[in-house]
Amino acid sequence: MKRGVIIIGALMLLSMAASYFSRQPGADSPIPSVDNPGPRGAAVLATWLKESHHDVVAHDAPLTQLPASVKVLVIAAPSLEELRDDEVKSVKAFVEGGGTLVYLTSRGGAQPVLHRWLALHGGEVGPLVSQPGLEDVGGTTVSARFQAGLLQGVKTLRLSADRMIRLDRKDAVPVTEYGALWWFPEGAGEVWVAGGPDLIENARLELADNALFWSRLASRGPIAFDEFHHHHGATQLPINLLTTALQIAFLAVLFFWARGSRLGPARDEPLTQHRSALEYVRAMAALTANAKVEDELVAALKHDFRKKLQDELAIPSSWSWDEAATTFAAKTGTEKSAVMTAAELTDFLAVSRALAKLEAAF
Repeated sequence: MKRGVIIIGALMLLSMAASYFSRQPGADSPIPSVDNPGPRGAAVLATWLKESHHDVVAHDAPLTQLPASVKVLVIAAPSLEELRDDEVKSVKAFVEGGGTLVYLTSRGGAQPVLHRWLALHGGEVGPLVSQPGLEDVGGTTVSARFQAGLLQGVKTLRLSADRMIRLDRKDAVPVTEYGALWWFPEGAGEVWVAGGPDLIENARLELADNALFWSRLASRGPIAFDEFHHHHGATQLPINLLTTALQIAFLAVLFFWARGSRLGPARDEPLTQHRSALEYVRAMAALTANAKVEDELVAALKHDFRKKLQDELAIPSSWSWDEAATTFAAKTGTEKSAVMTAAELTDFLAVSRALAKLEAAF
């Protein structure tokens, strides 16, 4: 028994180690965080800006605590936590003071307070655009409508062919096709709003003029990426941890099953009680009665009986029942009245029983 415990314990440790080393945290995460190196993360952008000697801040605190040195704030698809009223007021004050806000909406969760300020609503769906040599399934290419500010030198942007946005503000301007990117001034600053986090994703950063847009943005001064709303209050359970927990639960059940005492020896298999032939006959009789074919079946039974008499006892079927009964009684020693009674019966079950007894006599 000790050997079994050791084997099970070793299997548990191996499953935990395999689960831990088989997956890289965040490798398939959809969160556009600067710590996510996966296709939908923003780690490549953050690294590139740092290597280009731009000041990059991963702001992991409420937006009411923005550093005074920050000139650009990027809020990329904050779907795990809603921005509070005081945070939105702080962001608005930051923009009115001369800051630049880039807000990339989330397609998986709304931000009611922030969207009320921006007057943001769902827009049209961008068309699917494929380009030769470009491996970007489900993407679209949108053209810039004018080249100024952050769009100076930017001709096209590569995004996802998904639902875009609409800003119901008089001062809001759609700066690209299909309402993919909007701009409006706010005090001494400005706000840029995109329909989805596609513009920041690692997988699309080098496509079209996406990188040029971020380069123009970072040149305005220290840039802060909101990380607080990617995890605060709604941390997702890593899939490798969940897999490990399920493996441990399975092995624990296996362990207790192996160590548990049996309730007793196995009992004999219970005998199956088969139904009697008479019950079967009664059921068939009831079925034929419900089908209203009993008269035809009674006639068929009597016809088969007379044919059997002809084949085995040479009593012609053309004879009357009286003649056949007389000859049958003489050859088998059965009373003539038994044959005549069977001939007069009309109930299917009764005829079947009577003829069965007569057939047993020869």
